Amino acid sequence: MTQTFECPNCQATLDFDAQSNPVTVRCSFCNSTVIVPESLRPRSGARSSAPNQQATLAEIVELVQNGRKIEGIKLFRETFSVGLKEAKDVVDAIERHENIHLGGTNFHTEAVTFTTYTNVPTVQTTSGRGGCAVAIAVLVFIIIGAAAMLVFIPAQGLDLVEEIRNITEGETENRANNSSEITIEQPDISGPLATLEALAPGQVANSGEPQFAEVVLQIGGEEGMGPGFFNDTRRLAIDGKGNIYAGDYSGGRIQVFDMDGNFLATWNAGEDLYMTGMTADRNGTVYVLKSGDVEKFNGLTGEFLGAVDFPGERPYFETAATAPDGTVYFIGEERLVHLDINGNIVLDLADPFANVPDFATTHNDATIDGAGNIYVLGSETIYKLSPEGQFIDQIGSQGDAEDQFFTSPSAIAVDGQGRIFANDFQGIKVYEGNGRYLSTISLAGVSFDMVFTSKNELLVMDRNSNAVVKYQLNE
Repeated sequence: MTQTFECPNCQATLDFDAQSNPVTVRCSFCNSTVIVPESLRPRSGARSSAPNQQATLAEIVELVQNGRKIEGIKLFRETFSVGLKEAKDVVDAIERHENIHLGGTNFHTEAVTFTTYTNVPTVQTTSGRGGCAVAIAVLVFIIIGAAAMLVFIPAQGLDLVEEIRNITEGETENRANNSSEITIEQPDISGPLATLEALAPGQVANSGEPQFAEVVLQIGGEEGMGPGFFNDTRRLAIDGKGNIYAGDYSGGRIQVFDMDGNFLATWNAGEDLYMTGMTADRNGTVYVLKSGDVEKFNGLTGEFLGAVDFPGERPYFETAATAPDGTVYFIGEERLVHLDINGNIVLDLADPFANVPDFATTHNDATIDGAGNIYVLGSETIYKLSPEGQFIDQIGSQGDAEDQFFTSPSAIAVDGQGRIFANDFQGIKVYEGNGRYLSTISLAGVSFDMVFTSKNELLVMDRNSNAVVKYQLNE
């Protein structure tokens, strides 16, 4: 029997088979994952009313922010009367910094406010498609506290930990038997425009081996709107002269720094902008993804240079990347376009991931190597495509082994040697082009974007630490 209800994110009509008792359905219009209302599912009702669910959801987010994910899963199960896997899926989405809605509610972690239209919790898995009526709320997963932070797993939660491991493919059991104490260190940051010669070297995680990479420069380190201060800054780009561009997620602010971290300029790409992607070509033209448009700007002055004209139906791109040869790529789940250095389309693929086995992505990021191979982040893996856009291989998998992604990777880059760098909760994983794991570089926060300079130095946009960090590779 087919049931219908309204998507609280874009008001589209959603259909589902009630006999299969789904917990979530995917909205084909705005790409949100929507939790089916309790009233339409043959389960016992939720244990708390809508207002209490709002307060509880805020508590769950706070638990995840403080590293108490297991308790968050347990609380979500109790509140919304769902199974373990369903609760874990939603809490994982919170951990991946995805936008959370409770019906028509915009949910913010700094100052939680609610304007509820329904009591249907939703998880929006992208920044939203053009035409969505609900404003996008930013969830920030804060990993690092003061100089050192201890995370404890209560003894009564160990059974739940084991249950979660049983439903998570590829995970090993060693974490459940390890000591419950984990120590994470954060470097001291002295000021908003600090150039640091030996700050928090990027040591190989859990290893006494020589450092794979070390920090040689840091820009910023504090939250704010002034020069060198960052405010939910997620996007990063670099041009042919080494100028660095850092774009805020909302509000349209883009800051420009030279290769040594000195502030050069700031300009605005559009106050109504939620920036899902940004890249720069060798000539200093900055491309910004804005709803269904790709707009061009002079990187140093912010002068608007027009929108990129794509043939056919208006595309929706989710990320942009510049190849080592200076050509530019725009990538979405429904289309992949490659422009040459003159702005001409040399590749235009519809449904580029149609032949990729079990394709799924939550963090939209991609990178291109010197041979033109395309690497796209999946939910728990990396997809490698040929220069023609054909699927070649998958790299990495979900799990807690050193060569696996403990949580969804959030940023990706490839260096001059063709090595692949992808960040998750445990740090920046490094793989050879053939997929062989090499090392993990420690990172204080979570990277939302990474790019390599012409000197093969790794630039990381550490959103949680409000800093751009440059690593020198030693291997």
